[in-house]
Order: sequence, then C-alpha cells, then structure tokens
Amino acid sequence: MISRSLLLSFLSLTFALLITACSTVPTVEIDQAELILLYQARSDVLTAAEGWALKGRLAVNDGEEGGSGHLSWQQYGQASSMNFHGAFGRGAWQLNADENGAVLEWADGEVHRADTAGELIEQWLGWTIPVSALAWWVRGLTAPGDWDLRQLNAQGNLEKLSQLGWNIEYGQYRDAGRVSMPVKLTARRQSYTVKFAIQDWDLEAGTGWDE
Repeated sequence: MISRSLLLSFLSLTFALLITACSTVPTVEIDQAELILLYQARSDVLTAAEGWALKGRLAVNDGEEGGSGHLSWQQYGQASSMNFHGAFGRGAWQLNADENGAVLEWADGEVHRADTAGELIEQWLGWTIPVSALAWWVRGLTAPGDWDLRQLNAQGNLEKLSQLGWNIEYGQYRDAGRVSMPVKLTARRQSYTVKFAIQDWDLEAGTGWDE
C-alpha cells in the first residue's frame, strides 16, 4: 500500500511538471490566412481609389553617392507627377508622366522626354529605381507579378517584401482615413538604398496639395 507521504510527493512532482510544461508551450502564431485576408481588404480599398498623393522626404544612395530632399508625389489613374526639391532648393525638378510618355523639367527650364518616368529618372538623375513598382511599394502593397517574400505584421500590413531583386522593410504605419499607410520604408538592392519618410497622405482626390 502506498504511504501517504509517498503519494503526496508523487502529486507534488506531477503538479510541478504540469506547471513547467504549460510555461514552455510556445505562443500560438496568428493564423496566416487571417493576416492575408486583412492585407487583401486593405489592398482592395487602395486599388479601388482613383488616385493618391504623398508628401515626405526621399533619400537615394548608390553606395558611393547619394542625395536627399523633399518629394511631393501625386498619382491619378495612369497620370503621375513628382516634384522634388533638394536641400536649399538645389537639384529641383518636376516629372510628369501618363500613357503618352514622360517629361522631366529642371528648375532652370531644361526639359527632357522619354516613354516612361523610369527612363528619365535613370538617364538624367542616375537613379536605378523601378518607379512603376515603387508606386505600389510606397503604399505598402506588392507590385503586380511574382514576389519572393511577403511578411505581414499582426495588423496584416506589409512588414517585409522581396520583389524584383529589391528588399523592402516597413518601419511604421499610421492611420490615413479608412486604412493605415506607411510613413517609413527602406528599399535595398545590392549597394543601392532608397528611403522614404512620409509626412502626409491624401487618399481622397489624389490631386495633392498646393505647393
């Protein structure tokens, strides 16, 4: 017959093992399917909008040279307008593009034309940036086509993305009407780095603000 003291020791040991086991159970991860649904709902809202606009700071560095300044970016349908002012007004330019082509105008009135905004930015600014994809990334969305990595946070917002050879990290989001929008993001490819610090979003008319 088991003694009372032996039985109590056995029960105490069992209880201790149960407590230890419960404390080491890993935290249940949020269901990825739920995160994807949250991401898709936000994506549907943004892609249904006719236009959008942002204001913020842009910094570009190719590993040897770089530049930064204030950028206003307005998008409406297939038409876009970028207005950039470097420090102390240096390196100012405006880039307008639509389905008919793109026009880059410097502050001194010099004008260049090409089929796409990306061609002008690469040829005359020296920035090798996928502008069409960046229009999606800056909104916290994957660009159309395949992607290698898409990591979502607990709210279903993009946290990390790898696409077209670029790695994008999102540092912060902020409410902008019906959805949250990125206010900090960094895109890297090899030695190339593009950083956005966005101060304002306009998701209503997409016509931007008066300069």
